[in-house]
Amino acid sequence: MAVHNKNHFDGIYSHSDLNVDLKKTSAYSPLFDLLDLRGSLYQINGRIHDKTSIFRQDPSPEVDRAWDHISAEGKEIILVPGSAVSKSQKETNISVKAPTSWGGGENLYIAQIDVFHQIHCLNELRKEIWFDYYYGDNQDLSKTSNSSFRRSHLDHKSHCIHMLLQTLMCHADVDIITHNWVHYNDINQPSRPYAEPFADFNMIKKCRNFDHLLSWVEEHAVRDLAKKWHDLRMPEGATLVQDDGYF
Repeated sequence: MAVHNKNHFDGIYSHSDLNVDLKKTSAYSPLFDLLDLRGSLYQINGRIHDKTSIFRQDPSPEVDRAWDHISAEGKEIILVPGSAVSKSQKETNISVKAPTSWGGGENLYIAQIDVFHQIHCLNELRKEIWFDYYYGDNQDLSKTSNSSFRRSHLDHKSHCIHMLLQTLMCHADVDIITHNWVHYNDINQPSRPYAEPFADFNMIKKCRNFDHLLSWVEEHAVRDLAKKWHDLRMPEGATLVQDDGYF
């Protein structure tokens, strides 16, 4: 029988019977009890020269808005109860508690959903491909600069690469990639004229319901985040953590 408990997520109801199979192969997340993330089959677009997706197009304000949208930029912070922090194997005594002025009640903690940080990191690497467009006017970030800004910039990108690497290795996707005979105008071998075996990256994958997740975050994210974050101050008695595990 499903258990429907009103939790601390601003009056949202949790459903313990949701995502049962996903829970078996995942670390704890309170989101599994809040929305249906069950997967469906989806064909990945693996074409090398296909730029029909806005996420592959040359940089522009429209492209930036698309990337900001799927990374929940400015809407990435949600509030979770202390029980969710503990079940995530984190400590409530050092986690940042949201001020009651943010709304939602007592004992709520600041949190992000990992996939949106991952997409943020991927976006940072995309920007590096278009370095002149995004950073060309900043002399401190020029490739010949030895400034602290340049070093911090590279550390950020390296952090993103390492985070994505660890995530990919953690999930260890084992879908197979088949190969097809592909026609090439610039290849002419006697044994196989104008053809070469080429990996078919247009795989069929079972994907979680990302659109549902993004819609949920947009609805339940902390509002006016930039101002609230700017005004956030460490309260008296809060535990200060040393930065050796962060920088």
